[in-house]
Amino acid sequence: MATRLSGSAALAATLALLLLAVPVRAGEVEWKMLVDQANLHLQRGSLQQAELFAREAIAEAGRSFGPGHRAVDQSIATLGLVLRFAQRYPESEREFRRALAMREKALGPRDPQTAILLNNLADVVQAQKKFAEAEKLHRRVLAVFEKAYGDDPKTAASLNNLGAAIQAQGRHAEAEPVLRRSLAMKEKTLGPNSPSVAHTLNNLARVLEAQGRRAEAEKLLARAAAIHRGTRGPGSG
Repeated sequence: MATRLSGSAALAATLALLLLAVPVRAGEVEWKMLVDQANLHLQRGSLQQAELFAREAIAEAGRSFGPGHRAVDQSIATLGLVLRFAQRYPESEREFRRALAMREKALGPRDPQTAILLNNLADVVQAQKKFAEAEKLHRRVLAVFEKAYGDDPKTAASLNNLGAAIQAQGRHAEAEPVLRRSLAMKEKTLGPNSPSVAHTLNNLARVLEAQGRRAEAEKLLARAAAIHRGTRGPGSG
């Protein structure tokens, strides 16, 4: 049965897959068709079909281009993403680690494309409640994104992810400034009423509530709810 992805999940998948894209050259038509079909079925939530096409893309890339080609690591990363949305986290982690090893060898550990895979791996690791390891991975991603992009939605998302990993370990006071920095950057780059801003508002509210600052937390939650309703949040002017 097809599983419908949420809007935010589908968008995250789209962005991740776009950032993993490899330019198409002559001779890549069949491989590209398989990857496109995997991506299409992923967007539709047809995860079983997406997995079949992703595995075929891996095999085709190996046959056509050799085991070390970028098409192979992209195909493996696509499979990792499908498995992540299927909540098959250990399998997803294994595939992301395979793709990451190849990409680090090809592009180096500080390339933004490598950091995209690091971010996906961190997400899967965090989903398995391995928060300390996820934090280390998120810090690596953040260092690359800060240097490559500066104040940017990708950097802001990385800060949010890092803050959430820190918060999950009970270090609420340490998570707060990280999340506040993410919030400020999202407001600057996406606008104050972006759904992504609401996501960080919710995370920050949880951190404040854990520190006993309920009144502050409730204000942030109210603003996040207003954004989700498509209205202007309190005090947004």
